[in-house]
Amino acid sequence: MNSRLIYVGVIGAALAASPAIAQSNDGSAPKAASQSSQAPPSTTPPKGEDIVTQQAQDEWRASKLIGVSVYDPENKKVGDIKEVLMGHDGSAKSVVIGIGGFLGIGTKNIAVPFSALQWKTENREVPAADAGPTNPVASTGGGKPPMQKVDSGAVEAHQGYPDKAMLDMTLAQLKAAPDFHFAPDPTAQNEQASQGAQPRTPSKSNP
Repeated sequence: MNSRLIYVGVIGAALAASPAIAQSNDGSAPKAASQSSQAPPSTTPPKGEDIVTQQAQDEWRASKLIGVSVYDPENKKVGDIKEVLMGHDGSAKSVVIGIGGFLGIGTKNIAVPFSALQWKTENREVPAADAGPTNPVASTGGGKPPMQKVDSGAVEAHQGYPDKAMLDMTLAQLKAAPDFHFAPDPTAQNEQASQGAQPRTPSKSNP
């Protein structure tokens, strides 16, 4: 009698556990295992060669080149820089110069290679740092303290652009040069072509 009760109890326990096992196998019951969280963003600083922290003395600001005046060999102004075209490798390829016109009206755009321009910046003069607290009137006779020159490269780096660009072409030659055109919009060309290809509806003539 006792053995029969034990046998019945074992079978009952097995039947009670089978639904839980089935639910676990078919994925319908939630798993107790904890999901692994995503790794936090890396806080490792980037490599030194990937980050620039200081402008070099031989570097200009590209945005500052727009508007720089262009002069001919006789040091006469012939135009202003309107745009600088860059290659995919990061090098400056061409310079677009606006010549002629008045207040931007009637201006003609021509383009020359970046290498065709020579960039000039005048040296600056500042009061000498070691002049000392002397009487400028007594020491110089004109009230002007001793001055010292500042290197033009340092001036360019600080202001971000050279004073002017020199081009070995006269205004007459530039006016005779072919106009420069920016790349056209290919989507606009496709739209015009598709509109032109549409068949026209024949018009009905009046009886």
